[in-house]
Amino acid sequence: MIHSINKLSRTLCGVALAAGLGVLAAAPTHAQEDLWPILREQAFGDRPIAEGDGVVVLETPQKVEDAALVPLTVRVPPHVKDKLKSLSIFIDNNPDPKVAKLNFGPAAGAGGERSFATRVRVDNFSHARAVLELDDGSLHMATKFLAAAGGCAAMQAKDPEADMTGLGKTIVRTFEPALSSNPIWSGQVMIKHPNNNGMQLDINTAKFIPARYVKEVTVKRDGELVFTLDSTFSISTNPNFRFTFAKGETNALEITAVDTDGASFDGTTTRHGGS
Repeated sequence: MIHSINKLSRTLCGVALAAGLGVLAAAPTHAQEDLWPILREQAFGDRPIAEGDGVVVLETPQKVEDAALVPLTVRVPPHVKDKLKSLSIFIDNNPDPKVAKLNFGPAAGAGGERSFATRVRVDNFSHARAVLELDDGSLHMATKFLAAAGGCAAMQAKDPEADMTGLGKTIVRTFEPALSSNPIWSGQVMIKHPNNNGMQLDINTAKFIPARYVKEVTVKRDGELVFTLDSTFSISTNPNFRFTFAKGETNALEITAVDTDGASFDGTTTRHGGS
């Protein structure tokens, strides 16, 4: 069922582009099928999911300026003391509804506010969902509606070959908390990568640009795992991740990313404000 939905979405997207119609950023003229029950069963089976209980918070912009670059932040408030097991992010009506899944390691930390942020593409008006799994196996969900469209098939304004220059350049930064007693630090990873999804046209050739995107990211602090990230083409061009981690001995971050062509990219810490 999911495969058919994805295939249909890609086909419709390609037909619209080939006809030169584009995608109108306006409200749908008819109600769309609610795909969440299918997505939920596929990802979590019949496990109960607590929604809106304050364990996880999803932040999205009230007004989307660019459907190809939509900021999305997931927060776990300080009152949640449990260790984190996983985080799954969905955009129901995207060609691939699964945006990313994080599996947390011992360096993800506990206590204080924990968070993960990135930028996503939105193909059509849709609910976005963050499903957090705690160490005890319980699932908790936060949902927001995104009034945006056209982000998956957005035309490329730059030369695709130029976009490949510096492919994989990775910048890694850490940020100390305001209070030295805070056990949670922040990090940022920026990867130079077009993250092409196979639905965008090369404006110079009118041909579709082949899909190639970052699919795996591993983040370690002082050699201990913070998280592994399995991502899809719903992550925007030049992937940018902000996240928290537990304070360690040196707080050195090491990053490894792999794209769908099998290329591997590495990065290490650059302290914020330093060299």
